[in-house]
Amino acid sequence: MSNGKGQIELARERLVKAVNRLGVVRRNGRSRKVGLALVLMVLLGGRSSVWNAAETFGLDYANLLEALGELDDAWRDWRSCRGW
Repeated sequence: MSNGKGQIELARERLVKAVNRLGVVRRNGRSRKVGLALVLMVLLGGRSSVWNAAETFGLDYANLLEALGELDDAWRDWRSCRGW
């Protein structure tokens, strides 16, 4: 898929998978709002406060960092495909 439409679709699929990976937050008994807050945190603010979020919500830092890192990478790919 060398055309722009195919690249955008692949980037979107990767972004959706990365967001869904944060389902680990829900499996740990956290609310959907907490998961959304974590997604927005990485999309808008980067990875700098991941440690604080892990401490605040009682999550495993390494797993959270990995999931948010994948989300951050997928978000950047999607934005670059869109020309943002």
